[in-house]
Amino acid sequence: MSDIVPPSGNTSSFVHLHVHSQYSLLEATCRAKEIAKKAAAFGQPAVALTDYGNMFGAIEFYFACKDAGVKPLVGLEVFIAPKSRLVKGEDKEAASQPTRRLVLLAQNYDGYRSLCKLSSIGYQEGFYYRPRVDYETLAANNQNILALSGGLMGEVPWTLLNKGPEAALEKIEAFKKIYGDRFYLELNRPGVKAWDQVNQFLLEASEKTGVKTVASNDIHYISKEDQLAQEVLICIGTNKTLQDEGRYKLGSDQFYFKGSDEMRALFRDLPEACDRTLEVSERCDLKFNLKDAKGAPIYHLPSYPTTEGLTVDDEIRNLSLKGLERRFHEAAHRNEAVPEANKQMYYDRLDFELGVIGKMGFNGYFLIVQDFIGWAKEQGIPVGPGRGSGAGSLVAFSLRITDLDPMPYNLLFERFLNPERISMPDFDIDFCQEHRGRVIDYVTQKYGR
Repeated sequence: MSDIVPPSGNTSSFVHLHVHSQYSLLEATCRAKEIAKKAAAFGQPAVALTDYGNMFGAIEFYFACKDAGVKPLVGLEVFIAPKSRLVKGEDKEAASQPTRRLVLLAQNYDGYRSLCKLSSIGYQEGFYYRPRVDYETLAANNQNILALSGGLMGEVPWTLLNKGPEAALEKIEAFKKIYGDRFYLELNRPGVKAWDQVNQFLLEASEKTGVKTVASNDIHYISKEDQLAQEVLICIGTNKTLQDEGRYKLGSDQFYFKGSDEMRALFRDLPEACDRTLEVSERCDLKFNLKDAKGAPIYHLPSYPTTEGLTVDDEIRNLSLKGLERRFHEAAHRNEAVPEANKQMYYDRLDFELGVIGKMGFNGYFLIVQDFIGWAKEQGIPVGPGRGSGAGSLVAFSLRITDLDPMPYNLLFERFLNPERISMPDFDIDFCQEHRGRVIDYVTQKYGR
């Protein structure tokens, strides 16, 4: 009997912890909404996303699960370099070995950030056919992360099948040292013969090391009928045809999204391994602060360094008023003076726009844009006069983001920013082709890469 009581109180429930989406490029066919809807249809309280090497689908998956009433478990299946992530094709021994894998799940937002960092390191430092990490990077970024030993190409199963049980036990101890009780041995029963040996070893290793086992299915497609489509994807990725006998394939038609009853029946002799999927789910509680209670997006923008003592509201109002006065002065100097009787229309329009911009939380955005455009002009870098709907903003004209006065042409500010259409404002800005990189460098250095 299992010594674990499923947190949901439902002994027939189950949580899939190893699931690949279309973002496991050319290896899986599942879409985020399909995954979330399938979990909800089976009454499963949560579901994970663990794509190969990347976090491309994390946000889409998170909100798909929220919409379906399912708890999202955001993860990543990392590729582990045979030696250091920095050792690549120059080492023939390392290059001849395949990259092994490890499944990781974020426990909270800090864990999500750790996963993002691991993925970035994999691409920026370790990339060699795949975005690879190593034990050094895993240990340095292990905070708030749960780990599963993975499929047949997982570090532990691969080592067992290619180097023997003692070497595999060493890998288990290495991961146990990094993750402690946050490391689990993943059992799979997809009808592939190699798993018979691996599962038996993992059960014995669990007794020896105290590392818990957990049931899984390493999902690559939603329905059993999708197996052929998934194999076609692999053929495209490996430049093979379905007729090639030596092509890579998963080995059975069982890597689909199975219901809780189906998984429980598959592991009827190991109910505790199914119960622990719920335990793992309970240990994860990732929350993104990206939408408010009404479902409107919450934007996280860099902070603009305001004049001492001023809020961004005060700063943008002061700069806009001063900028408008400067525009009046320049127009008069060109013998195109705005009649005194018309100036109040400008002030009223400016006040209206500032109210909308402030209400929608974009004061800092406008200030940052005017800052880097102003810097570019000071450096002698040609900047376009403005195009698109942003040319309808008097605030943008006053801040010298654009150089077109919208008032004589009755241009609508609402086409650019409208409280009834919640979306980020989008200034179309043209910089000199030869020097636009300098502007990008300025922005990243001042406001963060």
